Amino acid sequence: MVTGQVKIIGVCLSTIHEEDRFYFIRSLNRHAAAAGFRLMIFNACSDLYEADNPNTDGERNVFRLIPYDRLSAMIVFPQFLYNDPIIDEVVKNCLDKKIPVVSIDREIEGCICFSFSYADVFEQLCAHVIDDHGAKSLMMVAGVKGNSFSDERIAAFRKALTERGLYYDDSLVGYGNFWDAPTHELMAEWFEEERRPYPDAIVCANDSMAIAVSSYLQKHHIRVPEDCIVTGFDGIMQAQYHIPHLTTCRQDYDKMGQLITESVEALIAGKSCPKKQVIGFRVIRSQSCGCQPVSFYNVNDAAQEMYDRVRLASQRQEMMCTVQGDIPRMQSIEELPTIFVNKFILPTTVFAVNGDMFDPPEFGLGHRREQAFSDKIRIVLQRYFWYETEPCTISRSELLPAPDLMLNHEEPILVCALHFLDLSLGYCLFQPEITIDEYQKMHTFMSAVNAAFGSFHAQMQIRSINSQLKAVNAELEKLYVHDYLTGLLNRRGFYKEFRSQMKNCTQEKHCAFLISADLDRLKYINDTYGHLEGDNAIIAVAQALLHACGPHDICARFGGDEFAVGGFLPESLAEICFERFRRQFEEYLKKYNDSAGNPYPVEASIGCYAEPLDETFDLDHMIRTADDRMYAQKQKRRRERAALNDAS
Repeated sequence: MVTGQVKIIGVCLSTIHEEDRFYFIRSLNRHAAAAGFRLMIFNACSDLYEADNPNTDGERNVFRLIPYDRLSAMIVFPQFLYNDPIIDEVVKNCLDKKIPVVSIDREIEGCICFSFSYADVFEQLCAHVIDDHGAKSLMMVAGVKGNSFSDERIAAFRKALTERGLYYDDSLVGYGNFWDAPTHELMAEWFEEERRPYPDAIVCANDSMAIAVSSYLQKHHIRVPEDCIVTGFDGIMQAQYHIPHLTTCRQDYDKMGQLITESVEALIAGKSCPKKQVIGFRVIRSQSCGCQPVSFYNVNDAAQEMYDRVRLASQRQEMMCTVQGDIPRMQSIEELPTIFVNKFILPTTVFAVNGDMFDPPEFGLGHRREQAFSDKIRIVLQRYFWYETEPCTISRSELLPAPDLMLNHEEPILVCALHFLDLSLGYCLFQPEITIDEYQKMHTFMSAVNAAFGSFHAQMQIRSINSQLKAVNAELEKLYVHDYLTGLLNRRGFYKEFRSQMKNCTQEKHCAFLISADLDRLKYINDTYGHLEGDNAIIAVAQALLHACGPHDICARFGGDEFAVGGFLPESLAEICFERFRRQFEEYLKKYNDSAGNPYPVEASIGCYAEPLDETFDLDHMIRTADDRMYAQKQKRRRERAALNDAS
């Protein structure tokens, strides 16, 4: 069933503000809208990588809102959701209701699959460098060792060389882990430590690594492309502003959008279509291979683009601070429309909350997982293309309070979960212009409003005197002593839990211990990649600490980039436990860095200290001593990085 004559295609993905997701949605929507479809996108604001994180449970709830009876088709992105089991549930529900399902980059039984021909186009790019530019000696910077996408491109590189009678062995391939820092290390290893001769060309498995290679070569007075050709892969925005502009490949999102739309139309009409379709890339022949002369004609454009992005990021940060400041100060939910309308430039916004979330004595505390949403949904705010309408109440199955107002426009409808940790509070709808800034603004807004609204929800509980005071206080305690970003205890919660455990620690020859941890280069990550990436790094360190600490250890974020782990253990085991903790902590971060594909490493310095539980015990002294040891390690790591940079 669809509304009127409009057919709706559902889309399940995460982090829609990322470049590749955005480009796909923009192209798909162009073709779908032309064919009379509308996109309804169910977007998780995190990628669900940490399956056991309560915040992941909260984000996952957005997929429980899907109105299957309204859909004509569904598109799922398993890779963007780390193959979370919720996707299998969505696919099953669709197939049970005879809704055609399209899966992107992963074959799923009962679905048609669309993927990009990563290996074929990479081989074409290698062939172009050899056949058209005469390169005889080539080297390759691959991604993460063992990664399927990276291994495909290595095979394509090997095939291109061997079929043309050029020399190949595995020493011609190195690994840059899909980002710049390991790539700089690889360049130093090849050309400084091993003193290899510079090849005719270096082909890279993505653009971030290619930009790092090009920058390294030019710093060492190797001209690109005259002395060494450099090519990338992915076609990111930065590639067109780097000097020389990168020769690269970009997914043909437009073609995929066209073919998906045509396939959906065929399936709805009862016709058959191929079960698997592979879409090509576009080879962008630019300056770094020599197809175009190196020029600086758009340097001003690049500078302006960077300035605009910094300015817009600053505006988004200001919006986040305003949300987190104003919402918790509300006296009632009725104040929310005034705050949003006066301060937030989001032309279409629907703010929907569970109908019982402010009803004592429970305050909607049971809305988790399968019971995430109430039968009745309270629409606190609805504004469509700057026009505000009255609040109302709808059934959960309706989802859209004014479907005609939204479906009459071609822009995709975005659905996001409103939650605090794993507690579902409701959902938000947006229908922004299809620009990267608008999508990033929506993501920033949701990150801020989830924390702020969770705080407001807690305050409303505090103000209510009812027969369920114990349950209300328990929920308040959870919100009061936890850090909203990581889910760890905050400083207040740490002190409370530590003193409680110390009071109950009666064993002889036991000591207290404190591990101080500090995220390295948070300012650099924030300044270079934005505060969203800084938040991701903070969350990664928090998860590493949880992974390394024991079941009874107390794990907390004190604020900013500062963390602490405390607890109690036999004095004889302190050093052994410290070493085990350090090893597991570092192993977790290494695995995370290898798989996350971020353009920066997430690293942290730690300091450990244990103190006997006697009459001289001083918790603050123990924290200061652990901090001193942590800062000593941080200084050592900083000197090591500086020495490495000087050497390169």
